[in-house]
Amino acid sequence: MTTLLGVPIRVRDTVYGNLYIADKEAGVFTGEDEDLVTALASAAGVAIENARLYERLRQATEEFQRRLLPDLPTLPGLELEARYQPSTEVPRIGGDWYDLIRLPDQVPCLMVGDVMGHGLEAATVMSQISNMLRVIAFDQQEPPSRVLHRLDDALHQLHGGPLATVVIARLEPAPAGGRIMRWSSAGHLPPLVATPGRCRHLPEEVGLPLGVDLGAPRPDHECRLSAGATVLLHTDGLVEERGHPIDDGMRQAAAAAARHAVDPLPELCEALLAQRQDAFHDDVALLAARLTA
Repeated sequence: MTTLLGVPIRVRDTVYGNLYIADKEAGVFTGEDEDLVTALASAAGVAIENARLYERLRQATEEFQRRLLPDLPTLPGLELEARYQPSTEVPRIGGDWYDLIRLPDQVPCLMVGDVMGHGLEAATVMSQISNMLRVIAFDQQEPPSRVLHRLDDALHQLHGGPLATVVIARLEPAPAGGRIMRWSSAGHLPPLVATPGRCRHLPEEVGLPLGVDLGAPRPDHECRLSAGATVLLHTDGLVEERGHPIDDGMRQAAAAAARHAVDPLPELCEALLAQRQDAFHDDVALLAARLTA
């Protein structure tokens, strides 16, 4: 090595390293060479700093979102798991959430929803809707469709009717054993039910989202569940992929759940997320409940 030019990779008072150029073909390094390498080092420093800031923002956004989500209770006869996966595209706060409460009649109530849009406004509305839904479901103990009607009406009067999708399900004890899931949806994807040897999204009508039509019919549906069955409620980020019909994503999710239907519940949840291969164009909220008795 006959010639060497080095400049620090610096942003303000922080030095991230050094950039070296060696063995100039013709002569020694000049002041112009130094100016050029300094400019390259400066650009590299800005890129490194931006990457670090981006990662800090991503971590802060994800932590804020997770703090808005509840801890799952411990309920007899049920194994519970939940996952929240933020979008991998840009750090942003979303409107996806999950919740599970035990009602005064001791019936578990599962809820998953998605507020239209992103950002702080969507997260604020999400927090309001999830809290209102929890209170209405707990206080009234009515069929899921009636709970959604009450929620839609309250949101219209208090907040002007924000657009959101919600699915709510009661897991009621069945006289002959197992459970009867009574559920209703406001424009949200139906529950995914996994049993050994079979897994499918329930085919019933899901109705209109909240904030569209206060008089829209919201039917209740029933599904008989035996011990070992797993109910999975999720937002559309789990099954949506740009350029592909959502039905394709739903079939892929059902196939993944079928392959892992008898695996431990944490592994089943991770398998559902893994089938997206870390490419999440939207946030994902996933709530899983497995009947153990």
